[in-house]
Amino acid sequence: MKKHIKLTAVILLAVAAIALLCSCTAPNTVSTGTKYKLVLVTELFPAADGVTSQEQAEFALGDNTVSGCAWAALKEYRKKTYDDTTTDKLAAIKYYTPAAAEGSDSVTYSSAFTTAAKKQLELAASGGAEVIVLSNDDFSGAYLEVKDTTKTFGDVSFVILTVPGSRVSEAASLNAKTTAVIFDARQYGYLFGYYAASNGFKNVAYVGADNAASKAFTEGLEKAAAAQGISSKSVYTASGPVDSVVNADIAKAAEGADLLIGDELTSSFIAASGKKYASIYKDDKAEFSVTINASVITAKLADIINECRQINAGTVRTLSAGDGIFVYSGDTALVEVPDFSASAE
Repeated sequence: MKKHIKLTAVILLAVAAIALLCSCTAPNTVSTGTKYKLVLVTELFPAADGVTSQEQAEFALGDNTVSGCAWAALKEYRKKTYDDTTTDKLAAIKYYTPAAAEGSDSVTYSSAFTTAAKKQLELAASGGAEVIVLSNDDFSGAYLEVKDTTKTFGDVSFVILTVPGSRVSEAASLNAKTTAVIFDARQYGYLFGYYAASNGFKNVAYVGADNAASKAFTEGLEKAAAAQGISSKSVYTASGPVDSVVNADIAKAAEGADLLIGDELTSSFIAASGKKYASIYKDDKAEFSVTINASVITAKLADIINECRQINAGTVRTLSAGDGIFVYSGDTALVEVPDFSASAE
């Protein structure tokens, strides 16, 4: 009887060991001890309707935003690269968001945000990140502070999504494992100015964060407005995502304007303002929308991430209207956008 019990125990232990082995080698399984090798560092912008942080995350990582395209591109890269190997089937993917930053002006806010973002980059590196994608130019300050810290980031490949005029769009500022992807916000702004005039608006106002992306967008908006014979103005929110400040800036911009446009930070507040607006997202309540072509951007970013891992040199890539990355909500084909290459990068 005792021998039978011992034999049964041995069999059960063997079965348990086999089951454990099978579960550990199953593809697409992430164990608790797995380090995160593919990382997106992104922002969750506030919304005017008081949504929860989880809903913000689902939106920010959905297919309506450039951040969402970067998230999808990382997953596509993971599927093509890690899941087809025999040595690294447990490669994990994760996103990080900086703590909320506040400031009395653009300088103090930018400093606070850079400090918070730098902590997230360090957390990602300590978690075993091999690739870190930074979702927009707001992270350029944090990147420039850590890029040469070889002890922590020497083996990490960076892909930073930026805009014309950014400090990280200069090849000299890049380390050997970084790709700067320039998203041409000047062309984006131009499309809004052109279609505002096409839809009969005469006075257009833009409200966005005080950063390089807003200034690039404004450059294009002003060029289109001048070409189409309409007026435009811009108001930059300088103290970060504070509801009262954003709403006050929208009210300031709305004076004399018959159409409002916002960036990711201000768009939901503009939509809630009761004024006529154009949207950077698909929105049936907007007068019109110029949105990103998520499938095109995702595919291009996946290729860029893969190239970044292969090329041991600082690289700059540009995504422009000619790549098919913008979509207009109207019935007409996307207007031809002028070449802004003569402008300073």
